[in-house]
Parts: sequence; structure tokens; C-alpha cells
Amino acid sequence: METIWKLCHPLEDIDDVMALAEHYWSTEKLTVITKDREFFRQCITVATTNQLFDRNKEFIAVCRNEQGQLLGYCWYDRGGYTTYSKQEISNAKFHHVDLLLSARQRIKVLDEMLDQHILWAQHCGVPIICSTSIRKENSVFMRLHERRGFEVNGSYAWIRTEDGIKQMKEHNGN
Repeated sequence: METIWKLCHPLEDIDDVMALAEHYWSTEKLTVITKDREFFRQCITVATTNQLFDRNKEFIAVCRNEQGQLLGYCWYDRGGYTTYSKQEISNAKFHHVDLLLSARQRIKVLDEMLDQHILWAQHCGVPIICSTSIRKENSVFMRLHERRGFEVNGSYAWIRTEDGIKQMKEHNGN
């Protein structure tokens, strides 16, 4: 399966991203937070529009196959900090993959999403990457991070960007 990555465009990609997000959310039983479709559309449209002018605040990319079908999208931001460190953190907001893909294809796309996060954080000079999951079943997702050198604590995965770059080169055979 050939994958094609590009920055998410506010006029070209939002409808497909919305459909994939809705499919994801329909499989999750979130009882604490009420999902608001139009608010999500507003947030992703504004973020992708801002990304056209400044690629250093948030990163939203889409992955498509040769036929143009959306396979997944990822959304990362920066400017996160813990209360005990001055080191900036890039946080993953979303890793959504088409759940109709085979397990092998989903893992491939997720692996590429981790590459996207590591490379963007390096480009922006953000020293720490954090990836989380709110899904009830997240063990495979967290194992993927562990395999990539992330330190996993519950549903949180952390890595120093420089270590992610080293591991990415080893993982991709460079």
C-alpha cells in the first residue's frame, strides 16, 4: 500500500477528516465529554488555515492512498509544559486511522504518523514529544510507541525528540 502524506488543507481535506473523526467517535463511548461536531470543524478549519501561513504552531497532516482515499490524519501542537520542567512538549491531539484498513495497514500508517511527529518536533526545536490515548483499548497503540523507543506510562508515551530521530533512522534503515 502506497501512502501519500501532505499537510491538511482547509478547503480540500476537512470533509474527509470530519467523516473519519465521526467514524472514530461512533466507536467510542465517551460519557464525560459531549462531542460537538461543528466546534471540531471550526477548530480544525482554523488550525489548518493558520498552518498555511505558520507551520510552527500546529501540524496537521493527512495520509491518502494512490486513489485519494483518506487513510488517516494526525494533529500535533506545541507549547505544552509540565509544572516541573521548562522543556517544551509537542503533544499529539489526534492519530486517527481508517478502522476498515487491515491491522497491518493501520500499524503502517500509525508508524508513519510517529515519524511525522518526530520530524515536525525536530524542525520546530521542540525537545519532548508526548502521545496519549483516550481509547479504552490502547495496548497495541502503546506497544507501537514502545517499539519506537517511547517511554510508556499508562496511556502516555514520551520520547526526547533527538532520541526519536535516532530511533527513526534505525527503524527506517538509514
